[in-house]
Amino acid sequence: MPVTAVPAIRFSCEQLTAMLGDCFEGYSIPFSLPVPVFAQRFGSEGLSLVDSCVWMDGDNHVAVAIITRRGQSARLAAFAIRPAYRGKGFGKKLLAPLMAALSNEGVQEMWLEVISDNQPGVALYKSLGFTITQGLFGYQGMQPGQVTARSLKETEVMPLVRTLMSASKERLPWLMDPATFITLPCRAFVHQQACAVVSFLADKPQLRMIYVAPEWRQRGQGREMLRALNQQFPALATVVSVPESFATLFASAGYMTMPISQYEMRAALI
Repeated sequence: MPVTAVPAIRFSCEQLTAMLGDCFEGYSIPFSLPVPVFAQRFGSEGLSLVDSCVWMDGDNHVAVAIITRRGQSARLAAFAIRPAYRGKGFGKKLLAPLMAALSNEGVQEMWLEVISDNQPGVALYKSLGFTITQGLFGYQGMQPGQVTARSLKETEVMPLVRTLMSASKERLPWLMDPATFITLPCRAFVHQQACAVVSFLADKPQLRMIYVAPEWRQRGQGREMLRALNQQFPALATVVSVPESFATLFASAGYMTMPISQYEMRAALI
């Protein structure tokens, strides 16, 4: 059947939000966003409406791909196919030309995250040249019992973002990169030698980043920051984009591992 690729820029945020919700119908993890949250979330991640795509079968939308971009890197921030069109080989047929178009525009690498137990999704992305780079996890604090006073101080977001962008030499998952916080509704905190950023999409606090300078690590600074944050925001959760190397830190601060985990995947486009 003929399917036509239409740039997402031709649709409103309301239309894209509705179509994306339709395409994720029946998915293992429910996906439904209010329109303002769609705009704020994907905008902060570098939404490119020119590169994002909706595939149409006449007047019916078949699939949606949301593309975010930073420099010469792009990310498949969301991709889903409507239930009636699944199992027909559309995934590779739709994404391969999209990746080729990004390559022609100078994009050198493409990233994505996929739920780790989504075996068909992982297989699809591997067939397109993606390889798993690391596991990503989410953590949630416990309801605090006895409260110990901790001097958690709020600081300005943008000066902290500038500092982190120049100080951090480690490559971070897309959602934890300081560039995300430039337009995201968030607050920044400092505790001793540690700093953290908490976002507020739809007024829900979510830990986006924690950072301790290398010379202050292994001294309990990160653990105390996590405990202080959980006191201020009880049962505070992270995004499901935390590298596995942080597991010991979160466990030491009393955070639980969420049942959902993801794979970060990368494909070279050059």
